[in-house]
Amino acid sequence: MNDAQKRGRLTLLAISALFITPIILAMYLYFSDDGWRPGQNTQHGDLITPPIGLPDIVLSPTSGNYRLREVWSLMVLANDQCNDDCISALEHIRQIRLSLGPKMTRLQTIFVPGDSGTTDLFNRGEFPVLIFAEPDASDAIRQRIGTWNDAQIFLVDPLGNLFMSYPPGTEMGDVRKDLGHLLKLSGIG
Repeated sequence: MNDAQKRGRLTLLAISALFITPIILAMYLYFSDDGWRPGQNTQHGDLITPPIGLPDIVLSPTSGNYRLREVWSLMVLANDQCNDDCISALEHIRQIRLSLGPKMTRLQTIFVPGDSGTTDLFNRGEFPVLIFAEPDASDAIRQRIGTWNDAQIFLVDPLGNLFMSYPPGTEMGDVRKDLGHLLKLSGIG
């Protein structure tokens, strides 16, 4: 073999190594147990795994046939009376819904009260599009969820799966970002 053939083969091997080495390195990092993995999640809320399937019930039969299906839902739960944190959470989810603009029809806002004394809050008309879960629906939802914090916000998908929660005091911009990503990527609801 002459020098020209040796140089040609070395050049071919060098070019091949430039293309094959990154693929081999990427496969090693992906498939090895101690390989590189992103350390940060993109969601801001607490992901509930496995998601909690909520019953397909009518939330408010006296004011309309509202269900936990077909659209995305932001839901606020209150333990007893709706305190200042609860009212703040309700105001925030109303503003989040309005900030969606033309996509706001893909989201419903739901309040699950702790007792019937909170109905006075909604008789004032401060929350005109808020769905007020009546006692039977409220009890069914509470039984499925289990424990929660007062004024905690939950995100429910159009299939009725409760899959994300936000503790009281969460920045509403973070909730809006998560919801924006979901609405952009989802073809349902």
